Amino acid sequence: MVGLSQAQGIILAVGGAIFIAIAGGILVLRGRHREEADIPNAMRPGPSDPDLETPLLQKLQGWGVLLVLFFVIWVPAVWLFEPQRNLEQEQLLSEAAIDRGAHAVQVFTEENQGGVGCVNCHGPTLEGSVILNTQTGTPIQTPNLTTVCGGPFTGHPLIYGLKDIQTTIEQGRGVMPSWSIRYAGALGDQQINDIINYLVSIQKDVPDGENVCTNPEAVTKAVNQFLDGDPTKKPNPTTNIQF
Repeated sequence: MVGLSQAQGIILAVGGAIFIAIAGGILVLRGRHREEADIPNAMRPGPSDPDLETPLLQKLQGWGVLLVLFFVIWVPAVWLFEPQRNLEQEQLLSEAAIDRGAHAVQVFTEENQGGVGCVNCHGPTLEGSVILNTQTGTPIQTPNLTTVCGGPFTGHPLIYGLKDIQTTIEQGRGVMPSWSIRYAGALGDQQINDIINYLVSIQKDVPDGENVCTNPEAVTKAVNQFLDGDPTKKPNPTTNIQF
């Protein structure tokens, strides 16, 4: 130390002071860290009574008021928009059923495994076709399914409502076989309903006043026209006038 120059002595002194300051700071920080870690948060004292009785209590009451206001606004809003939301969901379900029905009436293929093949007998556009009666060997004109909702008004004398269309598909009629699994067929209720929804959606040249699928008044009109004042007559044993 005696042999060091004045500048070297100053450098050593400053370096030593810095080292001591850093070491002291580390010790202080470690001491604080240990002090905080020695008492877990769960074991520290809770708020004092004055804090609980005034600021904290007011804060909790404020959040409670905000929560009540939220429900006061949210519940009526949900109630007001619920009918529209239900209609939208019903529309989506109807569109999905129609889409499934559109695939069901087509021929079964690898790409269309839900196909039933209604087009084989009723034509590629379901507007009717001519098939051969396998029992008699004579040609038969199949019905036009794009006007079936016209009922007796458009040449479907045995159709007086949706129930008749459903019964025809389920149980068959004439040379048409039954398609429902209830009658040894291959289709479930959902598949038949999808086909019916699709048929209703493709009706052509059927005025609303004569549409027995969507207009209850048309059903009443058709039945009354058939009865023609004779209540003992029945248009069809499977007819269901109720919608």
